[in-house]
Amino acid sequence: MNVYRALRRGTLFKALVGHEPFLWVKRRRPGILEFGSRYGRWAIDATRMSESTVIASFGLGDDVSFEDEVIARFGCRVVGFDPTPRSLKYLAQRVPSPRFNSHAYALAANDGHMEMVAPPASVADQVSASAFAAYEEDSSDRFTVPWLTLSSALAHAATPVVDVLKLDIEGAEYEVLTQAARAGWLEPVSQLLVEFHHFLPGLHPRQTRDAIRMLQELGFEVAWVGRTKHEYLFVRTRHGRAA
Repeated sequence: MNVYRALRRGTLFKALVGHEPFLWVKRRRPGILEFGSRYGRWAIDATRMSESTVIASFGLGDDVSFEDEVIARFGCRVVGFDPTPRSLKYLAQRVPSPRFNSHAYALAANDGHMEMVAPPASVADQVSASAFAAYEEDSSDRFTVPWLTLSSALAHAATPVVDVLKLDIEGAEYEVLTQAARAGWLEPVSQLLVEFHHFLPGLHPRQTRDAIRMLQELGFEVAWVGRTKHEYLFVRTRHGRAA
């Protein structure tokens, strides 16, 4: 099935020519379950989930079906982060939940403010703004948002330790993961969900391959890869040291 999907989507060919990382999941864990809509779908190891689990979800956009479903299934708590106007409008229309709190901050390797750029209309399959994609200067809307490091963001949310960390942060994941690994901020994390954005202009598959290698050296194992081959679930199998 993996070979068929890889051939059908061209992923295998892209991997062979160096345009796309391509990893096999070593073994199918029995507890891996998928949650969320087709657009917002992620997987998680259900055997590691309980009411006491805390999830930090960075990059909410206008689809928190994953977060809603895991809260309903496990009764866990989620702290979400997204400062983009599109996401803030979406979140404001939702019924508040005592187990889901959102904060208007983006994630980066520094505290401060940064300009984000929405993708041009010609990019039909990309809707999320980024501060790291090399979009044409006159192609999109621009806006400035507040940014925090992982440590600062979790402190702001009064949640210094989380069990599950989800990063869908439009290219910022590379510097954020590198900083978090060096600072030891990933030590308490048992599950890490990351969408890698090497397909955005100005970013490169090499960055994703390096990030995956670093996480493996930290003791994380790839447990699931999403249908687009950009979303990954890493589960901690041991504690290691980043190279």
